Amino acid sequence: MHLLDLAHWALAATLKERGTLSAAASALGITQSAATQRLQEAERRLGVSLARKDGRTLILTDAGEIVATAALATLPDLQQAENDAIWQGKRNANQLKLAINHFDPPALALRLIGICHNALEGTTAEITRVAADKLITAMSEGTADLAFYPGPSSHPGLGCRPVATDRLVAVFPKTTTVVADTKVQPDAFAGTPFLTYDLRPAPGWEYDRFFNRGQSFPGKAVKIESTELICRMVAEGAGSSIIPNLCVRLSDYSDRLAIAELDSEPILFDWHLLHGPGVPDDLIGNIADAFQEWLMPTMTFSSKS
Repeated sequence: MHLLDLAHWALAATLKERGTLSAAASALGITQSAATQRLQEAERRLGVSLARKDGRTLILTDAGEIVATAALATLPDLQQAENDAIWQGKRNANQLKLAINHFDPPALALRLIGICHNALEGTTAEITRVAADKLITAMSEGTADLAFYPGPSSHPGLGCRPVATDRLVAVFPKTTTVVADTKVQPDAFAGTPFLTYDLRPAPGWEYDRFFNRGQSFPGKAVKIESTELICRMVAEGAGSSIIPNLCVRLSDYSDRLAIAELDSEPILFDWHLLHGPGVPDDLIGNIADAFQEWLMPTMTFSSKS
């Protein structure tokens, strides 16, 4: 149980800053009599003297210094927390928090914001960066509302809407000897750094289906948790990669990249709009439809619902 109220802490802090009871009272918007009563009440509750008079000035005692110093350090944070809570409460009703992980071409984020704004008048959309392995947790806990997500769609408690079918492609600098739109074998990645957003071997993806369960995996693999940064590094000749076709097509560096198909069965997957339980289904439907229309020139669309 706390002995002092917030008003007592505020008075102690202001006394330390202003030096006189009248100046402290004026700063707090109360009368000097009320300030005196408040100080006396604080001393009564604590059972110690917090200040003593020295002429017209109040001098804080050692106990008063402890209280005042703690108040000066703490009150700004409490005030900021109050302001943040008020602001958050005003915006929550019409806000969508869009999670971006390592699939992060800028055009994707910009389009998501625009589509969300248009799908529901008055909606504010903001981007939050979430690590891929934390995405499901973030969606479940409500720290993210919506994400554009590849792969499996079954996540208990979350909604999921398939949007488009994509494939993995090989990416090289445009200056490479690899001819765009041809098929490449695993040895095409030998001799240069292989840039990947995930070093963990996952069944059904390139490690399993293209690199023969890792038997022909490149000797030097570098983890870069951003497809856009991977595209930039490849464009500048710092390596090669295998990433979703969508991330290459939407990259700011796409005109400096050569895309090649993998010499294996196509590694296909669906992109989904993954959303938390609080996001209305009709809003997700509107966003999914708008997203498909935007992607129409370069993507194949899922017929699943």
